[in-house]
Amino acid sequence: MKNQHEKRQKSICKLKEMMNYPGRFPILVIGDTGVGKTHWIFKLIKEANEFKKKQVIAYAGLIESTEEYWENLLKKSDKHFLIIEEVEKLTEKSQEILFEALSTTNGLYGFKQKEYEIRIIFTSTFPIRKIRDDRRYLMAKFFDRISQFVVEFPNFDETQTSIYEDFKATWLKFFEKVEKFKDAFPKSDNFRKWIERGAYRMHGNFRDLDKIAINWNLHQLDKNNDDEKILNKIKEDFKKSLHNPSQKIYEDNTFVFNEDTNYGDMLNDFKAKLKKWALALNNNEKRKASKMLGISYRTIERW
Repeated sequence: MKNQHEKRQKSICKLKEMMNYPGRFPILVIGDTGVGKTHWIFKLIKEANEFKKKQVIAYAGLIESTEEYWENLLKKSDKHFLIIEEVEKLTEKSQEILFEALSTTNGLYGFKQKEYEIRIIFTSTFPIRKIRDDRRYLMAKFFDRISQFVVEFPNFDETQTSIYEDFKATWLKFFEKVEKFKDAFPKSDNFRKWIERGAYRMHGNFRDLDKIAINWNLHQLDKNNDDEKILNKIKEDFKKSLHNPSQKIYEDNTFVFNEDTNYGDMLNDFKAKLKKWALALNNNEKRKASKMLGISYRTIERW
């Protein structure tokens, strides 16, 4: 964890504290696809102070909306961690059933009898505002029930300064135990600059780094390739298959319209996101960011 970006470290520490909290409250872990939510949940379960350090996983989109299904799932999860991924895909019927099962006065879950001792962790790729305010996904009472503890994992927009270290960790994950690839890590300065400057385009986050590492390794097996040739091929690969802006726009930049939303709110939201993007590209230096955007330093401070 020590090599992680400071923001990611804070999320990991917060999740660890919540997983060991004595009260039985559900935990909601949110963050873009590929930011490491499930990875860190599994890793911290192994370090947890309770249960058998095991987990039961359920994908919300595949869950049956019957009390019998939920009863069996809770029973199976007793004394374990229950992870429900992509909670926004739960049907309204499942939310009603689970809301009842999670109603507790003694920290135990269930229906007629509250008898199951479970740590329940929900995950979502939606930003908190979207699942909180957009009633197409979660009912208000269900969201309130599962959101006592919320942990948000940052994406590469927010952790750009550590992305090269993240790539090193990704490379080691695949190739550390393969002798002939130990010294094959990309050493090109141009590659490092491309990774750092392009972090905001990597909407798959660590999954994009996985693909880049694998593709780099495949290209370098061709003896006719040097680092610069490989980099050009990686860039082309990225344009064709790795760049996926539609998902990012849908998950993070959509506006939720409600009675409190107006033109001014949306404009301020846009300015804040534009500022965040520009700062990420300029190591959080406001003067450089303002110059890149063609606005004054005072303007970007106001944003």
